[in-house]
Amino acid sequence: MKATEKYRRVFGSMSHLKESMPWTMGLSNMVEFLVWEPQRILGVSKKQYVRQIIEWATAPELKDKEVEEIESVINKKLNHKMSESEQLETYSKQTMGICSAREAVRRVMFFSEEYLNKELDIFLSLCSDNYLDQFYGQFMCFEQGGSWSTHGNSGIFEASTELKAMYMDNLAYNHQSNLLVANELKFNGRKNPDQLLKYCLMYEHLLEKGFIDKDAKFLLLFIGGSALESNKQRLVDRELALCHKRPKKYQYLLRQELLDIVDCLEVASITWPSLIEFNNRYLAKNTLCQVEQKLLQGFNQSLQSKSFMHLSR
Repeated sequence: MKATEKYRRVFGSMSHLKESMPWTMGLSNMVEFLVWEPQRILGVSKKQYVRQIIEWATAPELKDKEVEEIESVINKKLNHKMSESEQLETYSKQTMGICSAREAVRRVMFFSEEYLNKELDIFLSLCSDNYLDQFYGQFMCFEQGGSWSTHGNSGIFEASTELKAMYMDNLAYNHQSNLLVANELKFNGRKNPDQLLKYCLMYEHLLEKGFIDKDAKFLLLFIGGSALESNKQRLVDRELALCHKRPKKYQYLLRQELLDIVDCLEVASITWPSLIEFNNRYLAKNTLCQVEQKLLQGFNQSLQSKSFMHLSR
């Protein structure tokens, strides 16, 4: 049985992006992230962690020692390693090596792009349709008033769509407006050199599998530390030049079907400070229930605490 089939049997699946996922899915997505990337918690890869324990346990000086004595020695060594790697300032430079639980939380809260992805998943799943109408309405024209559903890069998304060619960050879909928005997060980095074409590949896959409707409008929105180049054609030309330079690797991105999707693709960007400003304007202009007020204020506070809001100054 394939891994995707096992996942669907246990956790279920979806058949269309118009299906709304509960906001609590964002919590399970966070657990998936930590389970699949234990380095975030251990400070080193699981393989490195296990190898280190084995090396300590098989050291000559521990030969013929009782299990309890070996355990005591290893615990002391672990505590020493964790003490060495721990930082006591919020934005201290990240260190390598086995870390304590406190240091692990510091790293993911303030320095991890993947952790921020999961925060955004929860945020967008709880936002009102009106908020998403106004937010995405900054970047393209579409019929507003429909219902939005959002999807993070979760196990249920991967197992349902069986999309293997690329990884997305977050998708927002409005079935009534037939609009798909791909939210691509950049903690403080640049877009990948083949990212526009990869997202067009995703669009093609979702369309063929029936997860979006025919002729769906498509917006690729980059959210990051700096604004993206505004000329889409220049961005596309650079990606195509890369693909032509390395045809063996990128031949699958040079198909005419994908280039047709590129022609219809809208590309936009917004910086994290600008997103915070939008949220503040939205809070000031709209009569909101207390829950949405707390949602926007809380997300702003989390963004303002990230390392990219402090270390780039």
